[in-house]
Amino acid sequence: MNHKGAMTISNPSQSPFAKGRSIKQFFLLLLVLLLNACAVHQSPLEDVDDQRSAEIQARWEAHRDSVLAISGWKVKGKIAVKAGNKGGHASLRWDREEQTQHIELYGPLGGGRVVIDEDANGARLKDTKGGDSRGDSVATLIEQRLGWPLPFDQLPAWLRGLPAKPGAKMEWDDEGRVLRMNDSGWQVSYPAYQMVSVADGRQAQVPSEIELNALPGTLRVYNKKGEYLGEDFFIRLIIKSWLP
Repeated sequence: MNHKGAMTISNPSQSPFAKGRSIKQFFLLLLVLLLNACAVHQSPLEDVDDQRSAEIQARWEAHRDSVLAISGWKVKGKIAVKAGNKGGHASLRWDREEQTQHIELYGPLGGGRVVIDEDANGARLKDTKGGDSRGDSVATLIEQRLGWPLPFDQLPAWLRGLPAKPGAKMEWDDEGRVLRMNDSGWQVSYPAYQMVSVADGRQAQVPSEIELNALPGTLRVYNKKGEYLGEDFFIRLIIKSWLP
């Protein structure tokens, strides 16, 4: 029996509150479906990235092993340096064996012809002006005599596209070769590689161009007059001939 002025609800499921709950449940279900769909589509991409990273890592290890077999070489090329608004360049000859190395620099960088020999007893530098100096290493003598902090202690590794110290931060190309790395206070970049023959008829890819930039705080560069040139120091090495 209905009374005048009273509200009658014949179907409770059609109440405003019930409709609100239904809409909320619908959107929650839609959100869950969307999240599941996204997860399904992301997994293959992640798998592809992981697989590609593993392949590049394997290529790097194979490349590393091939150049680690190179312990000596006869290299000819060019070297250029720049610090502030000062710079220089020279022709380079570098012969290296396991325990000895012979380096010759020709041109403005060396102020003529500079010859450096190093063995287990230390290094010796001679020039065309009659200079004859001895030191602990090639790097020490070059900085003392020529005024340029050339990192010859690390260059035997960098010349082969390898890090000089464990823990270097490296970036590889698709073939597993180092594109660039931060190592021993330097950023080392490799714009180009070349193929050379190594022992037992095997071949290996070694850099044909190397660019070195001293990282901030690594160096304080001065010229021969003692004038401060700054912290920025750039080296470019072009390898024209390489005989392992």
